[in-house]
Amino acid sequence: MKEEDEKYRDEDIVGAVNRFKRSLVSGMTKYFDVAEFEGIVEQLLDEGDFNGAEIAAKQGIQIHPNAISLQLKHAQVLISRGEFKEALEMLSMIEKIEMNSPDLHLLKGSAQMMTDNETEALLSFKKAIKYAGSEIDDILYNISSAYIQVGEIPKALYYLEKTIKANPKNEMALYDLGFFYDQTGKYKKSISFYNKYLDLDPFSHAVWFNLGTVFNKTNKHKKAIEAYEFALALKDDFYMALFNIGNAFANSEKYEKAIEKYKEFIAVEPNNDDAYCYIGECYLNLNKEKKAAVYYRKALDKNKKNDVAWLGLGLIFWINKKFEESIVHIKKAIKIDAKNAEYWLTLGKVNADFNKKESAIKALKHAARLDAGNTEIWLTWAELFLAFDEMNSAIRIVRKGIKNNTDSVLKYRLVALLLESGKEREALKLLKIAMEQEFEMINFLFDIYPDSASNKKLKKAVDKFKADNNFE
Repeated sequence: MKEEDEKYRDEDIVGAVNRFKRSLVSGMTKYFDVAEFEGIVEQLLDEGDFNGAEIAAKQGIQIHPNAISLQLKHAQVLISRGEFKEALEMLSMIEKIEMNSPDLHLLKGSAQMMTDNETEALLSFKKAIKYAGSEIDDILYNISSAYIQVGEIPKALYYLEKTIKANPKNEMALYDLGFFYDQTGKYKKSISFYNKYLDLDPFSHAVWFNLGTVFNKTNKHKKAIEAYEFALALKDDFYMALFNIGNAFANSEKYEKAIEKYKEFIAVEPNNDDAYCYIGECYLNLNKEKKAAVYYRKALDKNKKNDVAWLGLGLIFWINKKFEESIVHIKKAIKIDAKNAEYWLTLGKVNADFNKKESAIKALKHAARLDAGNTEIWLTWAELFLAFDEMNSAIRIVRKGIKNNTDSVLKYRLVALLLESGKEREALKLLKIAMEQEFEMINFLFDIYPDSASNKKLKKAVDKFKADNNFE
């Protein structure tokens, strides 16, 4: 019965909004009761029509001057328009009349947050919670939304968790918890909250899709495919689910199945140039360069500015040792996306293979400036110098990499270079630091410099470390 009442109420509001819009065109003010004006303002705010919402709020106050709820709606409109000072002045006046309104303190806190006054906002939010009564989960949820607006996601998550404690069936809070835990990389929690949402509403195609995306990120590709298939079953024209099924197959290295799904997607979205690129990448992984090139070119037929397609063709030319053509195509990708460190790294690698040392160094410098945390850039740069018998330069670059990158791989690489250049004491000192950081990577050292395994001092240092730290 409650759901039916809400349905009829929604229909009433839609009718009221339409009548209000017609009144604006005609220039004649229409009568609406307080609840209708509230609904009109809320609906117009949802539509992004701030001017219309303000007119509705002001008309409502003229007709119902004692309606505090409409004055609060007007303050809400001012906040939506970014007029925070005016909103706070209005709320202060309302507070003198109705100080126990949770909505008043909620709006006040939201405005204070937007004006970087978090201390005052927190006090306002505490008052909103104090006076919330049976609406406590709605108030907590809206406080979380205020923190989301200013980018304070950890604090928003705190209030979302409190919302769920107050009402475990608050679907909006469950959805946001799933979404923001995904965004912050806490995938286990994201999956948990999306599943709790689906326990309440198993027919939400959007949540099944989001859940599939989290499974994809955590390499649970089979579960990702199942989730995407549920999303597609619930909404058969939800083609992004079909596209992402292809992604899940590709991520699990089932390239033939991925190609099949991407082609199904292209059948309904023939102008999607990214899908052609993904097919090209799958064929590239299957060592079918000619077919890959066909699809990269099809992507470019749809969109000449598809940098991934230009890069893909560049990779194919590189594989076939056509270095000049490869460089031309990679540079086209870089022209479109000059801030992509991977593109500059690839350009550096191709130039290195082409014995274009200075061009390779220039590209790798650019890559390092863009993404110093990319270990491969520093390793590639060191290998370039080693190819030209410049051991000291290789050591210098890895040292520089370590200053900009905490990855233990670089430390082990430097240990190998120091041993190879006869700097055993320094190598053993650095080895201890590397082992303390990540002992499991010791095999990387043995792989890149097999002679290190027969170095007696090094072996003694490794055995002592294992004994001291209970490694088997």
